[in-house]
Amino acid sequence: MSYLEAFPPELQEYYRRLFGKEAEEIMRRLREPVEHYYIRVNTLKISRDKLIEELRKEGLKPKRSPYLSEGLYFVREGPNFPDDYNPKLPTVVVNKFAAESVYQGAMLYAPGVLKADKGIREGDEVQIRDPRGLLVGVGIARMDYKEMIEATRGLAVEVTLPKFKLPSLSELKAFEKGYFYPQSLPSMVTARVLEPQEEDVIIDMAAAPGGKTTHIAQLLQNRGEIIAIDKSKNRLKKMEENLKRLGVKNVKLIQMDARSLPDLGIKADKILLDAPCTALGVRPKLWEERTPRHIEATARYQRAFIWAAIKSLRRGGVLVYSTCTLSYEENEENVKFMIKKGMKLEEQSLFIGSPGIGLEKVQRFYPHKHLTQGFFIAKLRKVRD
Repeated sequence: MSYLEAFPPELQEYYRRLFGKEAEEIMRRLREPVEHYYIRVNTLKISRDKLIEELRKEGLKPKRSPYLSEGLYFVREGPNFPDDYNPKLPTVVVNKFAAESVYQGAMLYAPGVLKADKGIREGDEVQIRDPRGLLVGVGIARMDYKEMIEATRGLAVEVTLPKFKLPSLSELKAFEKGYFYPQSLPSMVTARVLEPQEEDVIIDMAAAPGGKTTHIAQLLQNRGEIIAIDKSKNRLKKMEENLKRLGVKNVKLIQMDARSLPDLGIKADKILLDAPCTALGVRPKLWEERTPRHIEATARYQRAFIWAAIKSLRRGGVLVYSTCTLSYEENEENVKFMIKKGMKLEEQSLFIGSPGIGLEKVQRFYPHKHLTQGFFIAKLRKVRD
């Protein structure tokens, strides 16, 4: 199964039009997990060097980010076998979510199993494939085939050879103690570009589960106040847990649709809008279902959030707009819309990506150039009402 089969033909065409000869390499890398897996040191609780010590004790090999004093990363292992590898073992087929986890080194639990070859017994070596037949890993069955399909919990397969391996962090003591937050490099750059000050009125418009909000809180050393908005009750609950674990105390949570932000009557100094997007830059993509039609619809949807942000900024206030997608319409085209509505592009204090497509001062992150997910950041100032 070639990496191109992961993308609908019309999306492949779109990428070729947008990125030219780099399109193939971008798609190939999107299929794989990130090469450098980042975490953010929670400096509210620990220093980077102390956390490195803690993680080394757990047998991990963290490296310091050359760009961010609060950044650490781990180097991905793999690929551990070629795409055409066929171990000729009994097969367990799993859903997309479980497949993406196993592909990156996680164990396989029973709820992820869709079907299993008859006759698989506990202790047998098996291969794990996604619903489209992509081999994601090999392991030892810890249930027989019937139990795998029927059980609602428990370890189905102990994965011994995943396609790739990223560190498993959520079981660590250091995670429980709130010493770090798993967060991509571009996502961390976004909060830095916002340059929050403790006297600012700061709003994070689509905040949960709280990666960027807690980073802003950390940059403010828990001073000032951040208003964090999300419309999902469940996501806000998850965010509350994160705030508690990380020891963040300067965030006020509001459950609402951020498109109604002007109704609050707040005039903000700084707004972060990590816009709902097609997520075309998220890695790994075992397969992608979105097409250019989704891109256009999402770009239109984003404008309601953008409009709400502009109306809620004071004159001279700053909007940082980010997405984890690669399309032109959701990124540069929407920035042009903002410029028409009284916003002006500003230089970014931390610029480690690539320039935008036909736009100065915005930064793009590409899987093949920056070893990150695909990402976009723009910083704009409101110059007229």
